[in-house]
Amino acid sequence: MSTNPSRSRTYDTRNQPREQMNHFPHPRRKNMTIPSRALVALALASLLALFAACSNEPDIVAVRGRSIEIHAERPVIVDKISYSTTAGDHHVIRPRASNRQLAAVFVTVVNRTSTVMPLLVNPEAARLGDRRGERIEALDPFDRYSVVSVPDEDEDRFVPMLWGDIQLDRNFQVQGWMLFDVPRGLTLGTLWWDEIDEVVADFVEYVRR
Repeated sequence: MSTNPSRSRTYDTRNQPREQMNHFPHPRRKNMTIPSRALVALALASLLALFAACSNEPDIVAVRGRSIEIHAERPVIVDKISYSTTAGDHHVIRPRASNRQLAAVFVTVVNRTSTVMPLLVNPEAARLGDRRGERIEALDPFDRYSVVSVPDEDEDRFVPMLWGDIQLDRNFQVQGWMLFDVPRGLTLGTLWWDEIDEVVADFVEYVRR
């Protein structure tokens, strides 16, 4: 397995409930009391959460194929993505034109059936876009980048990245960010996964649009 912190890592899922397999424990937080002046802000936040829940468009989509499961989070839109290397270099990825933008999708691939599953995550492994429009292949983050001398303030926000050759054992999962250079205005409603299995994950309900 690569020691590059930018690359994806595998995790054992045998003792994890399926609905919790995409989450890992955080440090325990101490109990807190809420001051009265914060109640109004809390109420507003609750209302926003209620409106978001009513949209019926989840932040994480899970779809099971014949051999694998794909868990994908809603795309994050950014103007640039930067990451560091084990050699101490600073790489920055930008859209190839001013009318385009970068979309980052956090993807988890789970092997629950095969003894060993050889994955090749390359531009043809996944596409992002609109069922009724354009579909964009994944971007190779270790090929298309610029080297800069000063690290970006958001460096390594989108690591590890899901890319390259991966040997995925049974009951293990691999996860990381996948990047897409997409046209501005394109509906990023669906992720098509085409490696090993054909799995389609919808972030939006097209019948409501």
